[in-house]
Amino acid sequence: MNRSLSAGIMLALFLVGGIICFYQYQLTSLRRDYQHLLSRLNYLEPSHPQLIIPEDDQVFSYSALRVLEEGVSLKWHTLEKNESWLRPVYIPLWNSKSWNCNRFCYVPNLIESNRHRVFIYQGGGSYWFDLAPTMGFTDDTAPVGISFKNAEEVAVIAVEARIKDVIKLDNQLQIVIEPMRKGYHIIALSGEEYAGSQPLVVTPEGFELELPMGAYSKGSYQ
Repeated sequence: MNRSLSAGIMLALFLVGGIICFYQYQLTSLRRDYQHLLSRLNYLEPSHPQLIIPEDDQVFSYSALRVLEEGVSLKWHTLEKNESWLRPVYIPLWNSKSWNCNRFCYVPNLIESNRHRVFIYQGGGSYWFDLAPTMGFTDDTAPVGISFKNAEEVAVIAVEARIKDVIKLDNQLQIVIEPMRKGYHIIALSGEEYAGSQPLVVTPEGFELELPMGAYSKGSYQ
């Protein structure tokens, strides 16, 4: 075998080796991208198509109207009221590219949250960290009044609504709201009065609206 042929073979082998290494690198990169995109997809939606129905196993002893007529108004005070805030359709933190995306961008929970106007905050920094983005608040719009709640109180946050009264009959607690197009209203009431109660959100006329919502203790990725 002459020298030029040997050199040609060596060059060909070198080129083939380089091409193989290049495509192995590309394949590794594609696999890494695939795993990353798969994890983002898992943060966004369930692993397979399914019907998800919200839990509603609460049984109330009294009608909403009876609680309004026979119940006792609890003492509460306003922590903050805003009449201009617009509830966002979407915030950056809900995107699967955002930091801590596995905590906030799970679509079924976002849909469930948007079905609610009233949220309960009983305390704890991690719970507020979950709850504030759930309602659509961002770093520059998050309520400051929540910080004035003391440890013995429970905060009730009504978005796109004004809280008119909190009425209790036995263990049935009704948060009476007046729906609004924008804004929010945050109040604080006694944690002792709230403990063990069955909360329900109603209109001043006694029409049931919803069960108030709390924070997802483990974030939104289920």
